[in-house]
Amino acid sequence: MYNYPNYQMTNPYPQTEQNNGITWVQGLEGAKAYQMTPNRNILLMDSENEGTFYIKVTDNIGMANLRVFNYTEITAQDVKKDPIDLSEYVKKSELQELLTELYREVTNEQSVPANRSKPNTKE
Repeated sequence: MYNYPNYQMTNPYPQTEQNNGITWVQGLEGAKAYQMTPNRNILLMDSENEGTFYIKVTDNIGMANLRVFNYTEITAQDVKKDPIDLSEYVKKSELQELLTELYREVTNEQSVPANRSKPNTKE
């Protein structure tokens, strides 16, 4: 058998750091340089620009697509609960009354004359 020397792969871009499952990079250039295997996606947090993160996705041949996002914190004060406007809604009892009235009107209509029930045909 062949005996190959034991080579260690080193990362040429040592600017990345993992902390608590979060991968940190230094700016956009660090995100672009982050090496990934094919068919993978990762969230990269920017250590230089607060509020910026990157989503990097590689396809089946290892070509990468990088998307850049900014985020802001939403506090409880920012979330406003608008009251529901009930003026456009009908009460169940009013709807039932309207349906009953419409049903009576439909059932009390005079029957359609015989000559109008069939479509006009040429003979």
